[in-house]
Amino acid sequence: MIFFSDMHIHSFASVCCQDERQTPENIVPLLAGKGYKKIGFTDHVWISKDVEPSHFYKTQNGERHLELFDFIRSCRWEIEVLVGCETDMIAPGVFGITPEFKEKMDYVVMATDHFHMTNFVQLPEEETPECLARHMLKFFISAAKSGIPDILVHPFFPYGYVELYDKSIASLPDAELLDAFSIAASNNIGIEINKCYLPKPQLDRCFSLETPMRILTLAKQAGCTFTIGSDAHNIESFDVLDKLQSLAESLDLSEKNIHPLAKIRKLKKVKKS
Repeated sequence: MIFFSDMHIHSFASVCCQDERQTPENIVPLLAGKGYKKIGFTDHVWISKDVEPSHFYKTQNGERHLELFDFIRSCRWEIEVLVGCETDMIAPGVFGITPEFKEKMDYVVMATDHFHMTNFVQLPEEETPECLARHMLKFFISAAKSGIPDILVHPFFPYGYVELYDKSIASLPDAELLDAFSIAASNNIGIEINKCYLPKPQLDRCFSLETPMRILTLAKQAGCTFTIGSDAHNIESFDVLDKLQSLAESLDLSEKNIHPLAKIRKLKKVKKS
């Protein structure tokens, strides 16, 4: 294993999590048994002073996040447990979290490509690979410059347009992608290795593994550090972690390539008197 942490887990605080077993009490011992030393809950949230939430986000206003945060802090766990949140952006410069709420969380992850939220998130002007690619690039750069996220989750994976994934990424020159990832690297923003990068023909997610590998390789070249995220919404989803570890190995990642949030705290040795 390269990573001993899963920094992208959903719980009851996300309305899209319907598995009653998806609780800290079940998840912690499960992942501890797999050798993990640190996990982070990142439930969806939308808090904005200017933009009303969509129907999906209406009840995800941070209240359940704070309940989870208080519960995690009140218990003793066998591994390190953090509570963050997954916020969204609906257009460049328009984000779903306030600085005040960010301060209440351990960390913030941001999705820059939730284009399947068709009545909420700004969509590309044309459904062409080139237009989609430019759209993703603008979203990513805006997020990387914002100073809001600690981690960008599943970057450059176009939800809602997966059929255009290969061609859209192929239309972006290496130099432009390197420039975009360099912005994230300079702001110490982690890049997530997410389960969406694994093709699944049975779910109509047919694309070449070379496409996400190119994205992640360029991120590494730009000096980015990484996290892995199961993006688990149910207990069975954690089985994907082995495949994500293999993906990290194929990128030839080492300790220096791990984002600080994903690293394991080393306990100080007590000197014998």
